[in-house]
Amino acid sequence: MTNILKPHDRKRPVFNFQDEDDEDGNFTFEPLTKDAVDRAAFIAPNFDTDRFLASRRHLGLERLKVEFNNHLKFLKTELIELINRDYQDFIDLSTNLKGVDKAISNIRGPLKRMEHEALDIRINCQSSIDQLESQLQHRAELREKKTCLKLMLNIHESVTKVEDLLEINTDTPAISVTSDESLGKQIERVAIEYNQMQHLVKRGKHLPFMAENEWRITRIKDTLQSKLSRTLESALRQLQEGQPNDSTKQSLIQCLRTYALIDQTQVAEWLIREQFVRPFVEKTITHDALADLTTMYSKLLSFASGDLQPILDITQKNLKGTTYEILVNSFWVEVIDRLNRHGSSIYAPGQTDSFHKSYTASISFVSSIENICTSRKSLICLRSHPRYSEFMKRWQLPVYFQLRFREIVKNVEDLLNNPTGSTVIQQPPSSSSGGGGDSGESYHLAFAATRAISQAIEKCWSDHIFLYSLSHRFWKLTLQLTKRYSIWATGILQHILGADKTNQGKATNPSKPSNNDESISTSQLVILSHDVDAFIQEVKSRITKTIAPKLPDVDLSMLRESMDTILDELAMATVAEIQFRVVRIVSRRCSEALNHVPDISGQYRYTNKPPPTEPSPFISKIFQPYSEFTEQNTTWIDSDKQELWGRLIAENVVNRYMTSISDLLTSLRKMENSLKKIKKSKKSAQSSSSLLNQQPGRTMSDEDKIRLQILLDVRQLGEELSSLSIDKHAFKLYGKLYEIVKPFESLEAGPPDSS
Repeated sequence: MTNILKPHDRKRPVFNFQDEDDEDGNFTFEPLTKDAVDRAAFIAPNFDTDRFLASRRHLGLERLKVEFNNHLKFLKTELIELINRDYQDFIDLSTNLKGVDKAISNIRGPLKRMEHEALDIRINCQSSIDQLESQLQHRAELREKKTCLKLMLNIHESVTKVEDLLEINTDTPAISVTSDESLGKQIERVAIEYNQMQHLVKRGKHLPFMAENEWRITRIKDTLQSKLSRTLESALRQLQEGQPNDSTKQSLIQCLRTYALIDQTQVAEWLIREQFVRPFVEKTITHDALADLTTMYSKLLSFASGDLQPILDITQKNLKGTTYEILVNSFWVEVIDRLNRHGSSIYAPGQTDSFHKSYTASISFVSSIENICTSRKSLICLRSHPRYSEFMKRWQLPVYFQLRFREIVKNVEDLLNNPTGSTVIQQPPSSSSGGGGDSGESYHLAFAATRAISQAIEKCWSDHIFLYSLSHRFWKLTLQLTKRYSIWATGILQHILGADKTNQGKATNPSKPSNNDESISTSQLVILSHDVDAFIQEVKSRITKTIAPKLPDVDLSMLRESMDTILDELAMATVAEIQFRVVRIVSRRCSEALNHVPDISGQYRYTNKPPPTEPSPFISKIFQPYSEFTEQNTTWIDSDKQELWGRLIAENVVNRYMTSISDLLTSLRKMENSLKKIKKSKKSAQSSSSLLNQQPGRTMSDEDKIRLQILLDVRQLGEELSSLSIDKHAFKLYGKLYEIVKPFESLEAGPPDSS
């Protein structure tokens, strides 16, 4: 398509949509395609001008004008092409239409006649159809009346037959029915016919005939139920008197089957409840019997699994598939109603011990009843029964837990808030003294606070407090108690460390010695470490042996993880810090003996003493503070902890000793170097002999005596390590120390030749 916008044409008004608008110019828009404007949109029956323009509101007026002009030009072009293509047809149109009017006039008359004839035929057919429909409607009404008549006759015959079977219209009682068994068979036959009658009655309930005979049907129901109840009561009486036989069982089966046939199982359940269950329940559930619920529930269970069992067997085996739920609707409902009326005191949570006994016995009773249910259907019926939900809701478990919570937590919290009372120490029995944590499952706890927390956790899971329905709450309380102990232990640790810092400040004043205070604080740290370790082990053991069996298996791993997290935090916050402090204090005390290491030089320099043959006296006293420390706290330090702390202390002491002798040997080497320089500067033999402090002949120098003494001391130190249960050959730090003095072993053979 050629560009219709010519740039040199004069401008026209914007809203002038004339035919010549396709030739206006001075626009810079690109030409649009043929389908820029959808032609179908204009010829659509629901075309809306406003909607069409609103859909193009993003276009300017100039653009919209160009769009319409292009479309107009496209239509003109198509029209011209159409005329050119069918030009001959347009020219011949007028010629081809000559004579058409005459032809139309010729066929108009016959067409009118045909129209009138068709209308007459239609009227006749419609009349026949209406007559046929009227006759069909009349026949349908007759059939309906015939059906109603047959139904009324069938109802009358059925009602009459049932009345005859029930001997309602006879003036004299039947002689043939002389036994309960015969009566049961008769009633079973009546029930079959009664069901047929009920079916017919439901079909004809809209008939006036039914309203007139309603009294007969009501009389039949009453008579049938009267005979059924009499038969059932007779069988229950024989069963209650302890005289069950095959005849009684057969009578029960027939009677209960009849109730099921007439869809009156709830009536049979009510009769069994009233005539058979209620007398026993009233005799069993009394005010005096509530004092011993276990015995009372045991009697009820014996009745359910004994006296009531024949009826349960009939409904669950002989009449399987019926809607009977004797255990639920007859026994359970009666027991719960009786308990609610005369045993409301067992639900009172105020007396926590009594409530616990009552609830435990009651839940055990419920579990036993559930075990008697032989099918899943019966179990679901029991648990979904309103009496079951009502019975469970009457136990105010949240109130019971709150009372137990206060009972358990109050004294514990009061004790933990008392720094003096919470740190009272209880010595272990003499039989366990010195064992610490080695007593197997016997975890002796020293601090009163630790014992209180442990006893509180024990109470949570004791058999006379714990309830399975509250297991999640008691577990949460256990976590809270453990966390509370962690907070207390951390606070006590900070208190002891704060007092220790104060004592160290006093130690700077000679008039105020703090050795005793430091010993007390160290002992407190040791006892706290013992308590924390014992508490953690006790909790883990209690979880495995006592708590885990009482928790749901599904969440056990997650619950263990939550407890392990708290215990790990407790250990990290206390045990590690205590170990660091104790090791540092004892290491410092042991290292005080190392202050004598520099004195070795003074013992042999310029003294003419013979070479040493024994270790220095202070070596045997290095680990004496540790021995005193373990003896003072032997009750609270187990063998594993003693070995660990001893090794850590030995590492600190040996490291300090290694530094001391390294400094001493370095000083000796410097001294020797200085003497050698002096010897070289002074050639006089006498002066040289004086400076070297040597005697004529084969004598050992003072420096070698010092080295030999160090060698002997290091060897003795290795022997002293055995008191800490440390193998010097496996102790790497000692091996490193011995490597320093190993070159001095040659000095043991005697002094070197004088040169």
